[in-house]
Amino acid sequence: MHFNFFTLALTGLAAGAAAQSGFCPEASRFGGVSVSPSTISPGDTFTVTANLTCAVQLGNTPTFLDYYIDGTATHTISGPILVARRTFDASGPLIDKFDAVLPDWFYFTDATYSLRMENSFAREGPSGDKVITVGGLSTGIQITGIESN
Repeated sequence: MHFNFFTLALTGLAAGAAAQSGFCPEASRFGGVSVSPSTISPGDTFTVTANLTCAVQLGNTPTFLDYYIDGTATHTISGPILVARRTFDASGPLIDKFDAVLPDWFYFTDATYSLRMENSFAREGPSGDKVITVGGLSTGIQITGIESN
């Protein structure tokens, strides 16, 4: 399922503001994520910031956080590229912030790209056993410095 990147970026910003005010809308149930700068080229370093305050307040405390570069186009492109896999410690700050480098890969000028965060969190099943399930959100990025297809 793909969403409008502008809407998702606004949702991420709203999640951070909502969490600070103590109110967390359902749309921020997996947290909020942003990328700076949002226009990058292969080899560039960028900063990912995930605000997990609302995820924790709404009962979706991450066990693991996976971050991917994902693309869509009218033609076949490669699957998501794993940027980082992180274990989350809920006893610390509810922010996951780190630097990453955009890998040199097969990007296309006619594709639309996003950074996707997958929040893997434990839920109690019917018998009381914990099961890890996943929810995610994306924010748009621009990839430049690539050759035309």
